[in-house]
Amino acid sequence: MKARGIAIIDLEIDGGFKEAAAEEVALENLIADYVKGNSRVVHYQVELRERRGEPGSVDLSKMKFRAN
Repeated sequence: MKARGIAIIDLEIDGGFKEAAAEEVALENLIADYVKGNSRVVHYQVELRERRGEPGSVDLSKMKFRAN
């Protein structure tokens, strides 16, 4: 069976691009540690993007994802 895990983490970062880059590196390291010991993982990718709009909770079950 194939499956895809999706996690959403909204961050409030004081500062600018340097601080955001440090958070992205920390997130990459955290995910890499999880993946390293899990033989089920065939691919992973980590990306930190700018978020717009008001912070709030997200219902992943209602989100739509497109395949490019």
